[in-house]
Amino acid sequence: MSIWILFLTLLFGSYLLITKQPFTYFIDEETGGFISGAFFVAWALIWFAIGRHFSMDYDNKKAVFMKKYKDFDEVITSKTFEKAYFADIARILATLFSIAVPFYVAANVRGTITLKNCIYIGVLMILSLICYRYYKKNYNKEIKSYIIFSIFDCEFYLVIDRFICHGLCLLVCL
Repeated sequence: MSIWILFLTLLFGSYLLITKQPFTYFIDEETGGFISGAFFVAWALIWFAIGRHFSMDYDNKKAVFMKKYKDFDEVITSKTFEKAYFADIARILATLFSIAVPFYVAANVRGTITLKNCIYIGVLMILSLICYRYYKKNYNKEIKSYIIFSIFDCEFYLVIDRFICHGLCLLVCL
């Protein structure tokens, strides 16, 4: 987490240097910087929690997958899992980027389309195509979006709820 906070500090610091703004640009006057600092800390903690959740999700699913196919070569099994896991994430991102195009147009394009708007729309479309291509190339039908694992001799089914995942991605990106 300290690396993430250091990255954010460098990001905001470089923004201040490039735009030649004083440090007080980020500090609110009403509370003496309390709200600005609280927002910075809350934002860092939220992203840390999201990263930790997906890291634990990845590790748990990989452990179950490796246990299920323990008779196969570990390197090949690991690469197969990684391709399928990240293909599923690429599908979600492709959907997110493609949905972002009309929302960007509705929210930001007024009158004639500028070069800046064309660049943003083009980048979103290209990212959508790249993610969709990765998904189609690496998706494996044998690896489902659920994982069966055993805890205390009981089988549980962990199902990824697509609506929550899409909603989270939209909330974070907007």
